[in-house]
Amino acid sequence: MKQLLVSSLFTIVFALGFAQKSSINFEIRNLGINVDGFFKTFTVTTKFDDSNNLEDFSSEIKVSSIETGIDSRDEHLLQEDYFHTSKYPLITLDVAELFKDPNNEYSAKVNLRIKGKAKQFTIPLKVEITETQRKIKSNFEINRKDFKIGGGSFVMGKTVKIAVVHVEKIR
Repeated sequence: MKQLLVSSLFTIVFALGFAQKSSINFEIRNLGINVDGFFKTFTVTTKFDDSNNLEDFSSEIKVSSIETGIDSRDEHLLQEDYFHTSKYPLITLDVAELFKDPNNEYSAKVNLRIKGKAKQFTIPLKVEITETQRKIKSNFEINRKDFKIGGGSFVMGKTVKIAVVHVEKIR
């Protein structure tokens, strides 16, 4: 009995330790190499109706939580020529319109605000719902120059690939 209890406890701890969590990751080309990173601190707020249809969502990212694996680069990204976090500490995304197709796929016209600049564009969304959780996934690209990030750098690509996964438990 004791061995069964220990084995069950180990299985639960193992499963929780590897459960997928929410993430906001990015990738950009710099000096011919793909540089990737993520933000550690962010919130995603969602609203679903009684039939589990997505009705609204928004997100807020604390820019100073950026991680690329190189501390000196992360510190440089917080400076005025990149994110200027002393003046613009947050990146925000709000939905202007939400569309659902017959295949249960969504697209959202969103307002993205980075470094005081707002841009509206449409992103794809995939919503997966089980008995215990809702998962929203989106992959899209932005042009860093639209937000005046990184100035006129010739060695850094303009396109930033963004991958968002948000997982929430159903109560």
